[in-house]
Amino acid sequence: MVNINLLPKEILEKQKVQQMLKLSITAVVGIIFITAIIFLVKASVLPGYSAKLSSLEKELKQVQPIVDEVNKLKGIKSTLESRKQLVEQLLNSGLIYPKFMTSLMETLPEGIWFTNINTVSNRGPDKNIISIKVNANCNSYDKIVIADFISNLENNPTLFKEVKLGPINIIPEGSYEKHTFNIMFDYIVPQ
Repeated sequence: MVNINLLPKEILEKQKVQQMLKLSITAVVGIIFITAIIFLVKASVLPGYSAKLSSLEKELKQVQPIVDEVNKLKGIKSTLESRKQLVEQLLNSGLIYPKFMTSLMETLPEGIWFTNINTVSNRGPDKNIISIKVNANCNSYDKIVIADFISNLENNPTLFKEVKLGPINIIPEGSYEKHTFNIMFDYIVPQ
């Protein structure tokens, strides 16, 4: 079948323009309608969000003192931990000198007494004492007791090393001879 159009060209063009105009108006109205729906949805949700925000702010104000107290407690905890470390370090190194004196007294034979003891502690990389350098001035009324003392120190190499005896001076005291001497050694701290 053949389609014959009897309308003039101007009318056909006018109809095409009217159709384009209708299509454009429909598109604009659709866009406005969709935008209005989106706006209304957001506007209806916004009060819910603001109410939620205000309730969260209220809850934060209620919890803030607890958070401040927790932060304060964390500060106290770190202070206590540093004090605990100090006490542990003091316990580890503080008991070394009493142990040293006990070990020294166990090796000291009867008849020798100290007139002066100087010590210098040597610390390791962890700041703990690993050895004590000892320089002692002693007196005795018997040379054999001095030899026993040196022997006792040398026979305990796990605790005493580098034992060195200085000169022995003899000073007459009535019917006795007092022997003064200097002794140096290293006390090794047991691990």
